[in-house]
Amino acid sequence: MLYEIYTENFALISKLRLTLGGGMNALTGETGAGKSLLIDAVSLLIGARGSDTFIRSGCDKCLIEGVFWPPYPQSAVDFLHNQDIDDSDNIILSRELVRGGRSVARINGRAVSLSLMRELGRMLVNIHGQQEHMLLLEDEQQLLLLDSFEPDLAPLLAKTADAYQKMQDARKKVAEYENDRERRTARMEELAYLIDELEKADLHPGEDQELADEARLLAHGEKLYQLSADAISALNGNGAAIDSLNAALAAVKNIADLDNKAENLSSRLQSIFFEAEDVSRELIAYRDRVDLDAYRLEAVDARLSLINKLKKKYHSDLDQLLDLLIQYQKEMAALEELSISGDSLYQAQQQAQAKYEQIAGQLSIARANAAQLLGEAVTRELHLLAMPAATFQVDLPQIAPSAKGNERALFMIQPNTGEPFMPVAKIASGGELSRIVLGLKVILSRMDTVPTLIFDEVDTGLSGRALVSVAQRIAMVGESAQALVVTHNAVMAAAAAHQIMIEKHEEAGRTVVSAHNLSDTERIDEIARMIAGDKAGDTTRIQAQELLEMMQQPSLF
Repeated sequence: MLYEIYTENFALISKLRLTLGGGMNALTGETGAGKSLLIDAVSLLIGARGSDTFIRSGCDKCLIEGVFWPPYPQSAVDFLHNQDIDDSDNIILSRELVRGGRSVARINGRAVSLSLMRELGRMLVNIHGQQEHMLLLEDEQQLLLLDSFEPDLAPLLAKTADAYQKMQDARKKVAEYENDRERRTARMEELAYLIDELEKADLHPGEDQELADEARLLAHGEKLYQLSADAISALNGNGAAIDSLNAALAAVKNIADLDNKAENLSSRLQSIFFEAEDVSRELIAYRDRVDLDAYRLEAVDARLSLINKLKKKYHSDLDQLLDLLIQYQKEMAALEELSISGDSLYQAQQQAQAKYEQIAGQLSIARANAAQLLGEAVTRELHLLAMPAATFQVDLPQIAPSAKGNERALFMIQPNTGEPFMPVAKIASGGELSRIVLGLKVILSRMDTVPTLIFDEVDTGLSGRALVSVAQRIAMVGESAQALVVTHNAVMAAAAAHQIMIEKHEEAGRTVVSAHNLSDTERIDEIARMIAGDKAGDTTRIQAQELLEMMQQPSLF
């Protein structure tokens, strides 16, 4: 609730600090005393546009501060968290107007934009009786109020939101599938070509090096053959190395037969001989393997040329080419699977849409029932609020499917018999509008989260039983929210839990507006003045005392 408001150099107010109480607060005073100035100050505090006319004559700037006590609406708590503003204590709003059209807004000491202050202010204060800050009558709020009126709608609302999200997800997948079809087809054609090219190449790991080695041997085949033949001839021809080694071995063996110290030489020479024979056999085998086939060389060169061409085209080595083939095959398989799954996507979309339509249809029926009950309840309240011929109803115009269903709520009023129904937000009479809002507040007071409500002269033109009913109903609203009422009427003032006197007087040659909370005795004097003006006497004071006692009794309505 709004616990304290401080103003400095604001219009006719020099300095004013006013403490407000819970429940219903009545702001009273002579006509022109400046009661509307406090409403203007609160309006600026919650984001209304300011101007130099609000700054006291002779001053460069004015200041307005408001202290709000918890508990706060959850929306306000979330707002502060989202803006990283400390909410561990009170909420303090501050507005400073500087001549020249400049303005500084602060929340808990932090400078913020006026739009942010307005956003938070709408969660803390509703001003009724003027056309501003009518949160209850905004289109988007009317559906919320209707849904709040019938708690049983909550499960259907949650199911509808969930079904809508699933329908949107299914539509998104279909849209992505359709939008991507042309690109997907082109990519599949490209992949088919790439895969075919790499598969036909029939590449093998390390093949390029093996072919390069083979090509080098084929290119020098004749020379290799001749060299190996020369080596064989040197080892095995007349007077060749093997024969010489054999002759030497025979001689050394004879030496060893005579001198056993030469046996080691005989063994070593025998090993050399055997090794030379083995080398000779391998050389013969090598010579016989030398490929002199010119056609094979052409084939190897062609294969190497193909591999090198693919390497250059794909900017990859052979191993990377093999990896690319696997990658392309996997991508192709995924795209083929996606193409096949198109039918399932369309089917899922149809099922999601049918599910949403089913649940949203149930919500529409439940809302229609709630709309009828709310219309009847508000109509009864209006009859008690000096609108005996008024009829209130809630229309449910169809809208495009949304997470909130297929309709919006539109509050309609027929002020008098025979007149057409009109949207409540467009009704011409401010007094009627205020009483409609009051009727809604009485019914929805436990559901609305805005903690402070201001009613600006909602009793204008009322008298008798209707006036008493309006006063008691505002007091009823004060049981669940703080209510500030600007009034000239004694009945309305007597119904309040607290009364604040607004006065205008001269101070140092200038007109100044002041305000203070009235004691019980002062309340009797002020209510007597409101009844009889300057002619109030003892009899009027007795009447004022009786009126206070009567209006403080529990409501009979």
